[in-house]
Amino acid sequence: MTDQELQALMDSDLDAGAKALYRQYAQYMYAIIFRILRDCGSREDVEDCFAETFAEIIQHRDGIHAETMKAYIGQAARNRALNYAASLGRQRKHTIPIDSIHEPVTEHMQEELEQKAAQQALLQKIKELGEPDATILVQKYYFGRTMREIGKMVGLNPHAAQVRCGRALKKLRKEMEEWR
Repeated sequence: MTDQELQALMDSDLDAGAKALYRQYAQYMYAIIFRILRDCGSREDVEDCFAETFAEIIQHRDGIHAETMKAYIGQAARNRALNYAASLGRQRKHTIPIDSIHEPVTEHMQEELEQKAAQQALLQKIKELGEPDATILVQKYYFGRTMREIGKMVGLNPHAAQVRCGRALKKLRKEMEEWR
């Protein structure tokens, strides 16, 4: 599609014109923005800047001449990205890196860390039980599902799922006693 056809489409049907503009120039705009923001911003920053640039181009479509459309789009992407980079730089001046903050470890934090370690160890031991035992235990005790629901998930009748659950719990208790 030529830029003249694209301009005419945007004038007659904005939605279709915006989609066509996106198909034709999205990669070009993204490349310009990415090149400028790659060292100072995240992927989300690039995507936000791209969305703002695209919205700005659609909003000011009446001021774009078909002969200079690519140049206009490139300059709009460049300017928006440079402004965005400057904004990110100003934000960083007022931000303290989290690594530089030394927070004392309190008893409460120590307890939370120990509890998290115990939960991770428990989940690891559950995984080591294998299937379908691991699925049965997780679905019953983490998600609160009934044996009927769990049985359907793992292809067992509810009674067989209950029996497997009991056996798995017994194995798990034995494993966790050794862990302590």
